[in-house]
Amino acid sequence: MNNFNTKSKEIKEGEFIKNLLQIKDKNITIEKTHNEIIKNNQKLFVFKGTLSYTPNKCECCGCLNKGYTVVKNGFNELTRINLLKISGIPAYLELKKQRFKCKSCNKKFVATTSFVDKYCSISKNVKFSIMSDLADTLSFKQIAKMNNVSINTVIRTLYDCKSHVDITNYSFLPEYLCFDELKFTKDSKNGMSFIFSNALTREIIDTVDGRTEYILNNYFSRFSKEARYNVKAICIDIYTPYMKLIKSKFPNAEIVIDRLHIIQNINRELNKTVKLMNCFKGQKGINYTLLKNNWKLILEDESNVTHGKFFFNRSFRSLVTSRDILDYLLGLDCIFKASYERVQDIRYAIKYRNNTLLSYLIDESTSGLSIGVCKAVNTMRKYKEYMLNSVRHSISNGSLEGINNKIKVLKRVSYGYKIAFITLDYVF
Repeated sequence: MNNFNTKSKEIKEGEFIKNLLQIKDKNITIEKTHNEIIKNNQKLFVFKGTLSYTPNKCECCGCLNKGYTVVKNGFNELTRINLLKISGIPAYLELKKQRFKCKSCNKKFVATTSFVDKYCSISKNVKFSIMSDLADTLSFKQIAKMNNVSINTVIRTLYDCKSHVDITNYSFLPEYLCFDELKFTKDSKNGMSFIFSNALTREIIDTVDGRTEYILNNYFSRFSKEARYNVKAICIDIYTPYMKLIKSKFPNAEIVIDRLHIIQNINRELNKTVKLMNCFKGQKGINYTLLKNNWKLILEDESNVTHGKFFFNRSFRSLVTSRDILDYLLGLDCIFKASYERVQDIRYAIKYRNNTLLSYLIDESTSGLSIGVCKAVNTMRKYKEYMLNSVRHSISNGSLEGINNKIKVLKRVSYGYKIAFITLDYVF
């Protein structure tokens, strides 16, 4: 097999069990035999081992072990340590830990190992497996069952990750940021929460319980002036408190309206125009049926609507193309047609980053357009500078929207994550 990335390692007979259990501490000795126990109709593998070594100093007083100052003093009672499952069967390690006595301070202490935390009976390998499972859309109950631990252990492991994702350095911020909001859980103090990320690396920086201007002002005041002034551009949706926050806390940053929200806004207003079909309701003819059945065609990019593919349409009772249907619908009403053309032109300008065309379409008169499309264009005119920034800059909130969608899936599938969303950054 020609695989240059494959590495092989020969395992000695005496180290086979330690390698199987992924025990790398050389001070642990594992017996060659193990027991199979049936408990509550469940088979268990039980291995036996000994932890012993010569300490360099006393853990109580710090006295160096010179001239047998620290001596061995028997073993503690067996500690049953939870291991990773083997072939789907729960496994445990009954470990004898060496006890030591210091002649200097006359105190006793027990041997420690990197394989398991002190005063803990769950191996670090199991905890690492739990952390890996927490990144998937699994419930606490499922993760606990997969790793042969309790649900509380899974929750504690998740909380232990908090220290690794908490922001401790408030003197740095990326040059390009993305701001968005998401609905947290019922135990949240505010209905909506704030989340922001690095626009280039797409990594979550932090989450804040609340998205009001007051809360966010207090939060970003923690960051140094140099860190905030270093930010060049921030991508947001059309939300006024974000704009005020950026002007006050990030004076050197350009405000970029997310392109998805611009298109979503004008499409939403164009879709309201399709209510034109109610004018044809109860009348004879095919107009009402065509408008009702082809609303997706109206919202589709015009460049994708072609004359190429023919299909039979029952309303026309003949072979037609999607373009034939669209031309017929646009001919029903001049206001509807003008609104459709303006929306398509704006979408074209945004798609191909045509700054000049977008500026012209925003300033162009809205006479002859539907009320909804007029409203959308007037909103773009109000924030024209930010809208044009969305064409000039390549950053977008797409990655953050994807993360928010995963959060919704986690909340729906995982049951119980409501008490642990403080460590949301670790999950992603």
